[in-house]
Amino acid sequence: MRINEPLHQIFLRNVKNYRDKEALVEVDTGKKFTFHEMNQLCNQYANYFQSQGYKNGDVIALFLENCADFPAIWLGLSKIGVVTSWVNVNLKAEPLAHSINISKSSSVITSSALLPVLEDILSSGKLKQMQVYVIDDIGNIKNGILSLATKIPLISSEEPVVNEKPTFRSVLCYIFTSGTTGNPKPALIKHYRYYWMAIGVAKSFGVFTTDRLYVMMPVYHSAGGILGIGQTVLQGSTCVIRKKFSASSFWKDCIKYNCNVSQYIGEICRYLLAQNDVAETKGHKIRLMFGNGLRAEIWPEFVNRFGIQKIGELYGSTEGNSSIVNIDNHVGSCGFIPVHPFVKYLYPVRLLKVDDDTGELIRTKDGFCVACKPGETGEMVGVIMDNEPLLSFEGYLDEKDTGKKIIRNVLRKGDAVFTSGDIIYWDNLGYLYFKDRKGDTYRWKGENVSTTEVEGILQLLKCVADVAVYGVEIPNREGRAGMAAVVIAGDEFLKDVICKITEHIKNSLPSYAIPIFLRFCKDFERTGTYKLKKMSLRKEGYDLSRFNDDIFIWDSSIKCY
Repeated sequence: MRINEPLHQIFLRNVKNYRDKEALVEVDTGKKFTFHEMNQLCNQYANYFQSQGYKNGDVIALFLENCADFPAIWLGLSKIGVVTSWVNVNLKAEPLAHSINISKSSSVITSSALLPVLEDILSSGKLKQMQVYVIDDIGNIKNGILSLATKIPLISSEEPVVNEKPTFRSVLCYIFTSGTTGNPKPALIKHYRYYWMAIGVAKSFGVFTTDRLYVMMPVYHSAGGILGIGQTVLQGSTCVIRKKFSASSFWKDCIKYNCNVSQYIGEICRYLLAQNDVAETKGHKIRLMFGNGLRAEIWPEFVNRFGIQKIGELYGSTEGNSSIVNIDNHVGSCGFIPVHPFVKYLYPVRLLKVDDDTGELIRTKDGFCVACKPGETGEMVGVIMDNEPLLSFEGYLDEKDTGKKIIRNVLRKGDAVFTSGDIIYWDNLGYLYFKDRKGDTYRWKGENVSTTEVEGILQLLKCVADVAVYGVEIPNREGRAGMAAVVIAGDEFLKDVICKITEHIKNSLPSYAIPIFLRFCKDFERTGTYKLKKMSLRKEGYDLSRFNDDIFIWDSSIKCY
């Protein structure tokens, strides 16, 4: 890597070195792109949008499924300094409009499959009128909607001529994250952050130029879009992209496309274990799988049954300034901090003690936080050092959101840390284990769910007087399932309220954010300052022996409670 060069300059060296090697392969369409062809597509997108007046600093929302065009678009637009905002394709209604509006995007690039969802929020007024570009053919031309299918192939594939060139410290894209508090917010991803996240995985777990990665994780998230696709952009590896994960097709795809590296989240491993054995189960060449959330209970079975040589479990957040990795296959662990008194001077990660009842960091009478010792559990924080790019905290597009994630005067006067909101256990050997997530989010089906966002959707209903949303644990399941505790307004009948809630959330929330449990309460317990005691609701979960409220369960097969 050369001083202050943006990502596309690194990519261009890979294009030169591996010109005719496969860069991207689409499982769903069979399309294949060599490094030279991928770069041509990048340039065509860059030159087209430059011809339309887009320039350095402009923002375009990318609302697109897993496909080769996704990285080609953001990489191409980065050449002219345009920032892309990567939007979750599961969103609809208010959450989708919020994501596009908060990123200050001037236009949207999407596909014909996702276009109807966009048209809904445009016609309803939830989203301001803006130019919509569709990458494939949409037949009849509609007002404000432009198909790129016939335009991009006619555009020059030469490198764009740019006066104001991006650098290693320029903003590359926005990736949405819950940040453990409030609504999803766009995290700033600069070129250098993308680089170190992708290269960090490659060096930690051993991903090489000769590898072929199977990428079925959403590329709008950092896992698929940076840790996965980044191996093609920065290392010259090949990425085989599937639109959506399929347990029945996983091993077949890996064999057909000769993949030897893949990614996972805990749910994926469990889904694969639930499949019946087929010939492909043992005939694949996958030697490495990396990701997060592989539970200790199924880790050995997963490795032994499928013959995986190495599991690369990692922990980190899209916006955070510190990450940890498990590089030695230690079952259940997400990382390691050496047990040594001098480590605090060398390692930028700390664990701080937390009050179990309030979830707040414990402070001494002197006002400082309490560091955990081996054998204790605490919140993971990353030490902020503004003069060190890897340890600085760029945060979010909104500076107020960034400020909420910074805690000062932590272990000494004047210091500052990024607070992760995640609870980690540190054993006596130094291994770290993820335990829980505090704050206003929980993780379900591999996605972060904002309780604030779900509460906001439910509060739009007149039949709901008050609502609290939180995650509850289900045995042998990764993450937490959503529960909405509802206080009914006035004299509404319970049956009618359930029907109204059902219809409303089906139209407003992605499937993973729909609460699995509905609990109907007479009222909520609050503190002296009127704050809702959500922690006690979480502890009660769905244990009917602890309360007398009615609970209803979401049936995904018929989409109702």
